[in-house]
Amino acid sequence: MLTVAAHDGVQMARGTVGFLGASYKACLFVVDGLVIDTGPLTMRSQSIPFLRDIPVEQVALTHLHEDHVGLANWLSQAKGAEIFIHSKAVPVAAKGSPLPWHRRLCWGNYIPFAARPLPEKIERDHHTFEVIPTPGHTEDHVVYYERNKGWLFTGDLFVTTRPVQWDPSESAEQYFQSFERVLSLDFDTIFCGHAGIIAGKGKELLREKYEYLLDLREKVVALYNKGYTLRQIDRTLFPKKPVSTYITSGQWSSFHLVGSLLKSARDLQPAESA
Repeated sequence: MLTVAAHDGVQMARGTVGFLGASYKACLFVVDGLVIDTGPLTMRSQSIPFLRDIPVEQVALTHLHEDHVGLANWLSQAKGAEIFIHSKAVPVAAKGSPLPWHRRLCWGNYIPFAARPLPEKIERDHHTFEVIPTPGHTEDHVVYYERNKGWLFTGDLFVTTRPVQWDPSESAEQYFQSFERVLSLDFDTIFCGHAGIIAGKGKELLREKYEYLLDLREKVVALYNKGYTLRQIDRTLFPKKPVSTYITSGQWSSFHLVGSLLKSARDLQPAESA
């Protein structure tokens, strides 16, 4: 079922995908003739009727993941919409890319689509969206900042204040740089690709996630400096694993989160072996 909500002229459609007993949510946003992220292909039976009668001229994507670009091809073909994505993702989007089985079954693989490299700003009739590079989740991740409204469209930069698992490609070092860049901006409302609209306290929650990761890194480093192995650190800090870690055979796990945080640290003093 698609949940539709609006905030200050921004429409959100948020759907739920069931996968192996769990539910996963994904959002798309529409404002001023612009779609920001499209949701996954597996939500198309809900999302396409919502989008069919809405004027759409352009699509701005936060990154090339299937739960954010699943309807880019449809919007291009059915609406004639101009699609924008980070320049690094343009050639990959045109060819398509294979996915791990769990992502393919949950979100569906996107149909390849033609896209243009993102400009520095996307100018619409009533709004200007500044493109802010925010690598960490992926190399090509960006957020969209509407300075006059105090809006930030965050893709997967936020999601939750306390992440407990990452993909092996995620980079804590890049995340920290991206948080610092974004937290210097003036905004209060975030539009998250999964959590939806967070009005009034968006920046506060984004800062909370940043501080959680900094604190977690301190704990990781302290255990490493006591001589703990990466596996021991992971088991100590995250003794209980979510079902998704087992479903993905460890592809999405706290082990990768711990490893990336350790890699980003600068104050490592491993204990000497006895």
